[in-house]
Amino acid sequence: MLPNLISQIKSNNATVCVIGLGRVGLPLGVVLANCGLTCYGIDINSERVSQVNRGETPFKENGLDEWLNRARKLGKFHATIETKESISRSDIILVTVGTPTTMQRCMDYSQLHSALERISEVNLYGKAIGIRCTLVPGTVSNVIVPYLEDKSKLKAGKDFALAMCPERILEGCAINELFSLPEIVGGINDVSNAIFAELFRKMNPKKDILYTTPTGAELAKLFTNIYRYLSFALANEFAMWAENYGEDAHEIIKVANYGYPRCNIPKPGFAGGPCLGKDGLLLDNTTFTSMVSTAWKLNEAIPQHVAESIRRRIGLLYGKRIAVLGLAFKAGSDDTRLSPCAKLVEILKGYGAIVPVHDPYIPDTLPIDKALENPDVVVVANNHPEFANLAREIDESGCKLIYDVWGIFDATSFKKAAYMRLGRGT
Repeated sequence: MLPNLISQIKSNNATVCVIGLGRVGLPLGVVLANCGLTCYGIDINSERVSQVNRGETPFKENGLDEWLNRARKLGKFHATIETKESISRSDIILVTVGTPTTMQRCMDYSQLHSALERISEVNLYGKAIGIRCTLVPGTVSNVIVPYLEDKSKLKAGKDFALAMCPERILEGCAINELFSLPEIVGGINDVSNAIFAELFRKMNPKKDILYTTPTGAELAKLFTNIYRYLSFALANEFAMWAENYGEDAHEIIKVANYGYPRCNIPKPGFAGGPCLGKDGLLLDNTTFTSMVSTAWKLNEAIPQHVAESIRRRIGLLYGKRIAVLGLAFKAGSDDTRLSPCAKLVEILKGYGAIVPVHDPYIPDTLPIDKALENPDVVVVANNHPEFANLAREIDESGCKLIYDVWGIFDATSFKKAAYMRLGRGT
């Protein structure tokens, strides 16, 4: 029964349902629909479901509007809040729900458990289940397999296929990277691997498929994000050292990297967001000393360091008008989850500052002209490309100090205000 799924995928006779229409699930479902498979997108948010069915994307993602509307015109993609019937009709179930952390910095399994509960309500015989969430290592083997086997009274790998298939897309580049990136497939057996390899090759017949165990796939996802996060933490520590020595980390890193094949130090700046800021915590649950917790402490402290640097420069922040440009966690994004920029705003408000915020990607922030009305300080907190041409407008705002977190500008860009940036000693 299970091997028949491979031929069904090849002939576009397989039906897919994606549980969770967030930044991972919606692009994946839309792309698979454009590649010929009938796809249901399931989400508990009725407003989001209605929006998607109108052809409107609920978040910023390059090209997604076009791909969504093409899939809808083909009659291949439909969003719904109904789970049981859609899952029952589907041959392949992809779980793309969120796995945030709790206040105690443990993984919040609630969305995953809810999805598993819905899946277990239908007959799973002959179906394939792909887990595309970020998980604590061992979750597939120790939680998902026993849960589904207990509820279904079926045998994983024999009666239904199961694989851990972590996503690794970059927000804003999801469509392109779904076609280009290699896929990691951690199936519980060979037939599970073969089914999901065929599914992902619908997007690109030449796509590289990398096989590992379910736990290996869980670890590979975490290793990828933790590696990047530690690199950013090291750059931020270099910035602290440069400040202590009265030097400029940006210039030093440029010199260190130039023409040297064994050095690729990133620029210092805010590091966070819904993946980088939490994924290390999912792995850092051992008793041995870990660089992950040190990196987390350093990166999480950068917004406080920025606020303290401003306070040391101008004195009390109480009652000061400090305009913050940028609220999303990264350039070109409208995602504010676990954003260091948002953390900085809260810290400044805690000091008693008045904090107008502008972000060109977030509609409920102020327009740039309103944010720059008579500020005492302007903080360029995000490196959105739109900010690169704002030097003159910022300089003419009447502010006394500009703090440039990412080093978008340099001191010569401003004639009327003092200039500071992360990693630049004074």
